[in-house]
Amino acid sequence: MLPFLIWWFREVVPFLILCGQLPVPLFWLAVHPAIGFWRRHPRACYYLVTPSVWLATTLVLLLPRHWWLAERFTQHWLLAAGGILLIVIDLWLMVQIKRILGVRVLIGLPELLPSSHTAQAATSGLYTAVRHPRYLGMMLSWLGAVLLSGATRLLWLVLVFIVLTLCVAELEERELLARLGEPYAAYRRRVPRWLPRLW
Repeated sequence: MLPFLIWWFREVVPFLILCGQLPVPLFWLAVHPAIGFWRRHPRACYYLVTPSVWLATTLVLLLPRHWWLAERFTQHWLLAAGGILLIVIDLWLMVQIKRILGVRVLIGLPELLPSSHTAQAATSGLYTAVRHPRYLGMMLSWLGAVLLSGATRLLWLVLVFIVLTLCVAELEERELLARLGEPYAAYRRRVPRWLPRLW
């Protein structure tokens, strides 16, 4: 039983996390630059872009799965335990964010259908500490998946996706500034983007 659990955590869990979350920045990279178009076609955005991005990412990760895992920088249990901790932190953050925002905001409906939602940014709970707790949690989870697997190639892939997520956060903030104006600008001046202030 123990060998199976070790295999599950090192070989399966990292891919479940990466297949589920890596498409998120790709989706928003497709949406934000053409937000005017997608606001006129929100159903097409969710019915075409979403499955396309998730399917492509899953195929790229799972078909050559053995290639991704061929080179390992480590398989030390302490690093794997650290990876599990990062994943648990992401899960906790996700529960808190869902409680604050609700599912409709979490999947981006205010960006695509701004007229059907109250024009205000989330500024309570975790959002008083950092502006992008969801993206921060995802990046922690990706790093956790890498530590679990110990796979060098997955580490490089995750580093690329972290850079993409930094770009997405910038695009998202531009959209929020255009939509919400000075209240969001004041919030942005007050709250750091990624790391909470300790004083």
